[in-house]
Amino acid sequence: MLGLKEDGVGYAMDSHNAGLVNADMKKKVDAMKADIISGKIKVADYMADNACKY
Repeated sequence: MLGLKEDGVGYAMDSHNAGLVNADMKKKVDAMKADIISGKIKVADYMADNACKY
């Protein structure tokens, strides 16, 4: 399965949105990505139980 760790999912930074994302925002998102990959943040798998806990 391709996920964040394998770069199978992520965000796209291009000329249309690069000006909307400052360095601090990118740093925070990259930190959250690392926390998801390490397991510190658990992401709900809707497809596993057909429910959203949030």
